[in-house]
Amino acid sequence: MPTAAAPSYMNGSGLQPNDESETTTLAIVTKAQPILRVHAALICAQVIFGFGAVVGKLGVARFNPLLFALLRELCAGALLLALARCVDGRISMRRRDLPLFLACGFCIFANQAAFIVGEKLAGAIAGSAWQPTQPVFTLLIALSLGWERPTLLKSTGICVSLCGAAFMVTFGADAATDSSTATFIAGNILFALNCLGTSLYVICSKMALGKGYPATSVTSWSYGFGAAMMATTAAAVSSNCAAVHFVCPPEAAPAAFRCGDYGTSCSAWGVPASAVLPLVYWVLGSSVGAYWLITWANRHAQAGYVLAYCALQPVSATALVVLLVLSGASTSLSLPGWNALGAVAVVGGLMLTLADARHATDAQSALKEPTSVAEDDARARLYGGSERGCDNRGGGG
Repeated sequence: MPTAAAPSYMNGSGLQPNDESETTTLAIVTKAQPILRVHAALICAQVIFGFGAVVGKLGVARFNPLLFALLRELCAGALLLALARCVDGRISMRRRDLPLFLACGFCIFANQAAFIVGEKLAGAIAGSAWQPTQPVFTLLIALSLGWERPTLLKSTGICVSLCGAAFMVTFGADAATDSSTATFIAGNILFALNCLGTSLYVICSKMALGKGYPATSVTSWSYGFGAAMMATTAAAVSSNCAAVHFVCPPEAAPAAFRCGDYGTSCSAWGVPASAVLPLVYWVLGSSVGAYWLITWANRHAQAGYVLAYCALQPVSATALVVLLVLSGASTSLSLPGWNALGAVAVVGGLMLTLADARHATDAQSALKEPTSVAEDDARARLYGGSERGCDNRGGGG
């Protein structure tokens, strides 16, 4: 197999050796997917996230955001673990890979906790507008590690989309009042951490996928560790009234809830009935659906492309806001202004990114490198000859 500048698993085409003594052979375990199918999955995931920004804002209006995130991760983690057992069969995590999956879990925990609390503090549209920085973080990390090379189309597309998304949230926005400045700044710091956490998840999960683990197992194990971390954090915050006051600052006087000497906008442990449907959306859509799509596509796409469509989040969030307002739904949302024109730049940037991806795919196809090693043989060490899948097949899954 021709020698490449970076390990083949970094571009989603190969599998790292399963044994430390195997240093020369890489086994290919996945079939190449059509480029449009991969990028359609990435686009769909970002639209789901964009809708989730608005749905989540409605859901946490009177809900402790960390409790919301904990219930989301516990439910999604259980569903993903069951799905992984059904689809991938009985797979054992290699002991030496435990730190990698702990890192994946921490990235999920950090990005979700930071986003849901930041959304409570700074708002849904602001949260979506931060998301286009994710491909910038990811691309910089991938470039620094030598996994990818910068291209004019990709860099231009990401920058144009980022500018369009920034315009959507900043143009015509009201300045924060003195009383809300600290809360606004804290919310935006959390959004920055949210975006960095998502980028690091792409990097870490690509490493895990490169070691031969199926996408569903990678997602489920990561969510399992993330849920354990979220449980610890949510319990600590919800047991401290000062912390509850920070994540649920009172929106008006008198405060809707009391926690000790503090007025808050939510109950520390209460689950409002209005949050049930948003929670269901976040579990099935933003967690199980979107994260599986991203992890699956991460196997087939370079890291720099995986989050390149994040600029769609403010566009889809704005579109959902418009639909809700025009439908007459009783919400605190309002129609966007001229800032919605930023969507034109977002779409233009995405077209440049997709064009670059197709060009890169055509260039790789022209190389005609061998990509044939039987999947059953390549994954034999993971399954150890055990039964796989819901249909108890001993072979492929």
